[in-house]
Amino acid sequence: MTQVCRDPGSPFAGSWDRNWWHYKIRDFPSVILQQGGYALHVAAELPIGLELGEEMLRRLAADTARFWNRRALRHGAFEEYYPFEQGYPPLAFAALAMAKLGVEGAIPLEDIRPGLEVAASQLLSRFEAQAANQQVAGTAAAAMIRKLAPELVEEVTFAELLDRTLALQHDEGWFPEYDGPDLGYLTVTMDCLWDLHDATGDSRCLEAIHKALGFVAWFTDQPPHRAGMHNSRNTDYMVPYAIARIIAEGGEQAPLAGRVFQQLFATADQPNHFFAAVDDRYWCHYIGHSVLRALRVLSGAGMPDVSGQRPLSDSLQGSGHARLRGTTATALVSTRKGGIVTVAWPAGGEATDFGWLVRTAGTEWVSHWWSEDWSIHIDNAETLTKGVMVPHKEHSSSPLKHMILRVGSFVAGRRMIGMLKRLLIFKKGSAGPHLDRVVRFDGDGLVVRDRITNLPESAELVRAPRSSKRHVASADSFHHEDSRLLEDVQVSEKRNRAGDAVTIITTYSIR
Repeated sequence: MTQVCRDPGSPFAGSWDRNWWHYKIRDFPSVILQQGGYALHVAAELPIGLELGEEMLRRLAADTARFWNRRALRHGAFEEYYPFEQGYPPLAFAALAMAKLGVEGAIPLEDIRPGLEVAASQLLSRFEAQAANQQVAGTAAAAMIRKLAPELVEEVTFAELLDRTLALQHDEGWFPEYDGPDLGYLTVTMDCLWDLHDATGDSRCLEAIHKALGFVAWFTDQPPHRAGMHNSRNTDYMVPYAIARIIAEGGEQAPLAGRVFQQLFATADQPNHFFAAVDDRYWCHYIGHSVLRALRVLSGAGMPDVSGQRPLSDSLQGSGHARLRGTTATALVSTRKGGIVTVAWPAGGEATDFGWLVRTAGTEWVSHWWSEDWSIHIDNAETLTKGVMVPHKEHSSSPLKHMILRVGSFVAGRRMIGMLKRLLIFKKGSAGPHLDRVVRFDGDGLVVRDRITNLPESAELVRAPRSSKRHVASADSFHHEDSRLLEDVQVSEKRNRAGDAVTIITTYSIR
């Protein structure tokens, strides 16, 4: 509530960017934050809404939509990070939220029709294959706009868009997020698939949701019961609406959804739960309204019988994830992320190994980086990851850089986005250090054998912290692994360096 401008007489009424309308430290409002208005609309139907004042919540939801409509009509509309951006996420997610407000009667169509027309035109002519959650949200937004104003979304074009969107799903159930799966964004995708199903009635959307649930369960049904930094985009959080909706709908998938829900959200009141570390910006994004929608659909619904376990394979060859088993311990390995590994013992010990940083003057190479360029092998006994480490340099903001960005975006619009992604996100290994990593169990001790070659003579070799160098705006929330990577676990290390190569054998065992 603090984030939204609540003054009905203000020209900023309904803006959710407090840094813009209140602090005046931003020179444009980030329109993706307008999703918060849909959260207020949902909250108005819940006990918390009654406490705050249902009438005020509904007025703020309508103000949110009207403010979004005005911003959608501006040059370079749909800004999130800089003016004139024409970004796809603010287009897709904000338009979806506004269209749902229209469909559910929270705002008259005539008040937002001009903005929906602009959004529909872009949604039907753009496709975001690298971050599938955004594309599914965009397709769902087009479907909701079509339900609200059919004349704005041409039928054949939408049908082609829907086919192409659903085709993004991998046979294992995940959708690609910067070359691999990410459970956080997958649950966001599942939420949007429900919106798509509700708008179209297409059974393929329901099938996609159920396949995605199976992939989520692979991680949550067995130790360490999560993915976290094993995700391609480093997200720690997951959102509950889609899983809660499966429970509320009943059917064959309800028990599995119930187990996943209990594992992920039953302890949400604990201080180390991932919801305790989500920043306010993402509560105002899809996280807040996913939580409130989950409360709405579960109101009065009983939890299904979640007893029993279904057999799960020990590897996902498509995503490159593997689960190795010791005498009692279990290890999760992400071979396509440099072979990072988390090992957990039934008695409570846990450790995570995030690989290596090779530092030289001005450049560092990292192994903790999701890439299809890693050569991998997975079997029941061990995993192998081989490849060139990724070069990385930190980029600092400055007035000059932002001035160039603003001028460039005003002139070039969305064409700037591809360049920025190549600079911050999509990097390739170069002629730098080469990593060869083998992970296996010896009894109940986890053994990680690393061989790094082509090391510069003056290079500093250090163990990687939890933080990933790959830029993901929604990542890097605080996690207890930031302060400690070992929980009741002892580690031993043996190093042997000869010339430009070093071999390191690390063993993790319970105390």
